[in-house]
Amino acid sequence: MKYNSLKNIADNFDVFLFDAYGVFWEGNGFYEGSREMMASLVNAGKTVVVISNTTMLGPDIRANYAQRGLFEHKEYSYMYTSGDLLRQCLVGGDLTFKSCPNPLKYYVIGLPHKKAFADTKYQQISLLEEADFVYCGVPFMFAEDVEKYPQYQELYWPVRKNAQGQIEFWDTLTEKPFEEIVQKAVDLGLPALNANPDFTAREGHPLIPNSEAVFVVRNGTIAEMFRQRNAEVIEFGKPHANIYEYVFKMLAKEGIAVDKARTCMIGDTVRTDVKGALVAGVTPVLCVETGVVAEDIQNGKTLESLCQAEKIDVQQIVQIKRVGEI
Repeated sequence: MKYNSLKNIADNFDVFLFDAYGVFWEGNGFYEGSREMMASLVNAGKTVVVISNTTMLGPDIRANYAQRGLFEHKEYSYMYTSGDLLRQCLVGGDLTFKSCPNPLKYYVIGLPHKKAFADTKYQQISLLEEADFVYCGVPFMFAEDVEKYPQYQELYWPVRKNAQGQIEFWDTLTEKPFEEIVQKAVDLGLPALNANPDFTAREGHPLIPNSEAVFVVRNGTIAEMFRQRNAEVIEFGKPHANIYEYVFKMLAKEGIAVDKARTCMIGDTVRTDVKGALVAGVTPVLCVETGVVAEDIQNGKTLESLCQAEKIDVQQIVQIKRVGEI
């Protein structure tokens, strides 16, 4: 059975774990009725927790969403990120790989994450050959990358300009420009660290007037390139158990005892949100007319085939068209 919105099943749960992109945020704005639905849950005394596969730290992502119009204690109760979990690991000096038990030096693919690594023992270096591991940053393209791979020019979307009006970096719709550096790292025997397992994200690009949000490459794609080449990868975030254990621990500190039978995870992907919910032992609720799954279905895939690829029984999923009522 497919329900029209989250309202149809809200009475079945006390704790609502929300993904962000493709669930209430579509890249350029909020899905119609999503904020109102979230606010109604908070007003009803429900616990609404946003769990985001972003490398951004909690205070930054909360401030970011507040600027967009989503507020703590109004539309949600708490917000946690895979970046928070990464930061906790790095501050504790707990990172260890099978191939390198005590890694110290790291090379960045994409955007560096100074806040996550600040005041830790880990040192960013510029030469891949000197690194102990690779950190998968947000896979933006910089000027030298664009110049090196001009054949994909039409797949680069500008993200930000500097004070001089020059574009600082671009999103990309293809992972091809990263294949060379990933292969080189694998040839050197380097493992990879990633704190955003999402393959793609639907992002808006204000530098292109009147443009619609498009699906661009994200960190999880780079990590998957390492995995496909049999390299060791450590990840934080959905669908891995570590992010749910972290969130439940944080909720316990707030005095909230999570009854998993009364807890659901609302998402838009089978690979991360549904699989993660099942790993955590909570009910997976899938939005099938927004986000990644909607795009997959539009491109000819079926929910059954997506579940089969992840070895998931489709009957385990509660389907809703979208979060909000229209």
